[in-house]
Amino acid sequence: VDSSHSGVSLSFASVFPLRALLVAAATCFTVAGAAAQASLPWTPTPYERHALQLLADEAGLPLPLSHWPLPRRAVLSAIDQLPGSLPAHLQAARDTVAAGLERAQRGSASLTVRNTDEALAGFGEDGTPGSHATLRSPALEGPWLAAQLGVRAGRATAPWDSGTEWRLDGSALVAEAAGWQLQAWSRQAWWGPGWQSSLVLSQNTAPMLGIGLQRGSASRSESPWLSWAGPWNFEFFIAQTDAAHRPADPMLIGNRLTLKPLPGLEIGFTRMVQWGGEGRDQSLRSLLRVLGGRGTNDGDTSFSGSDPGNALAGFDLRASCPTGWRCAGYVQAMGEDEAGYLPSKFLALWGLEGWSADGRHRWFGEYAETGCRMPVGKPAEKGCAYRNYAYADGYTHGGRWMGAAVGPDSRLLTLGWLDAERRTSLRLHAGRVGQRMGELGSPRDARADGRLVGLAASTEWQWGPATVTPELSWLRVNTDGGHQTQARIGATVTVPLDKLLAF
Repeated sequence: VDSSHSGVSLSFASVFPLRALLVAAATCFTVAGAAAQASLPWTPTPYERHALQLLADEAGLPLPLSHWPLPRRAVLSAIDQLPGSLPAHLQAARDTVAAGLERAQRGSASLTVRNTDEALAGFGEDGTPGSHATLRSPALEGPWLAAQLGVRAGRATAPWDSGTEWRLDGSALVAEAAGWQLQAWSRQAWWGPGWQSSLVLSQNTAPMLGIGLQRGSASRSESPWLSWAGPWNFEFFIAQTDAAHRPADPMLIGNRLTLKPLPGLEIGFTRMVQWGGEGRDQSLRSLLRVLGGRGTNDGDTSFSGSDPGNALAGFDLRASCPTGWRCAGYVQAMGEDEAGYLPSKFLALWGLEGWSADGRHRWFGEYAETGCRMPVGKPAEKGCAYRNYAYADGYTHGGRWMGAAVGPDSRLLTLGWLDAERRTSLRLHAGRVGQRMGELGSPRDARADGRLVGLAASTEWQWGPATVTPELSWLRVNTDGGHQTQARIGATVTVPLDKLLAF
């Protein structure tokens, strides 16, 4: 973790056993055996994720589920390892996942019509406001190469741009090498076990353009030295972000290792770094220093020449309840600073989830604290979370927070319910906005921060070949400048491309 305030730099490798884990990854690279087929990245819908989690908790699905996207064939391979005969509700869950994977292979066209108010986007939702149209080609997958093209046209997502923009959303080019996927993409991601928030990488922003390396499967290592880790996946990427102020357009460098050493326990380790940008050192030496966690960050612009970047690092875990209890608890913690060679000034997230015996319903309660208050009881430090003196736009892409959508210095309690059969969800929110939710704002904007209450609801139904998804979000913030209300209303219509062309 590169300290944003205390003047001390700490390598993530000195906090968690990252060096040992990277050695494990390198060893697995050499002992991986047969190469996997090139496979495109896939992120499930909330209902498909519910089905996958149900299979993991009740049928032992050997797949980490707090790291999205994963290669599609990694998910298929895990599904194929399940018993051929499953109880009815688990078979329905397997069918849901199979249908989602098959749908992702097909081309589609979609139209989203909605207003420009903000909403607190959760897993599987598009946090960017405004209307847009999207076209996605069918997937092309061969032994060594896979590709899919997606194009989106709509309202510009950056708050400083009021025009129309075209983006390659949902595009990917993947080459396979020795069981690893070399990737170039334009996509969103979700890193963490939360359903409402991810502290480090959420779907509140527009997709980023990036390149990276990801393990092609999530299977247990065949090495006797490493099999203890259970099903695992590792990803490293470098992506281009969009910032308006100096340094303009820095890079985002991320890596995540997710392990499942026990059937009911999943652990993730994450490091994310903002690096480079206009006027910053973008030399190979600077890149190597930031990758190794070397450098200083004294909270003073006079040191900006020697500071290689701004980093967040932390961990998350999800643990199932004892056998017979249909519940699980999860936590995510990301350190913004360090003290005594350990991460400090944590952003934290806690959650508890449960599901019905028939697999139809899922409930969760989740609390996110983004104000650098951890450990519990420590006074809040304003201007710490998602902020760095050298990166004036903070931890953002296109002016929108890449972590929790509620923004920094905030508290958010969410109670959620999901009905997988009716494909309906409802979430209730309460808390406090510390700066501005959704997008970057002034650190002390009296018109944006204050007590928050709200709700979000969505449903989904079939209309012939089309899938129609109405959405409603209502948020009210009681600020010093008065009551501020955000009410997002909209609907998305998606049609398979072959059906559209046949029409």
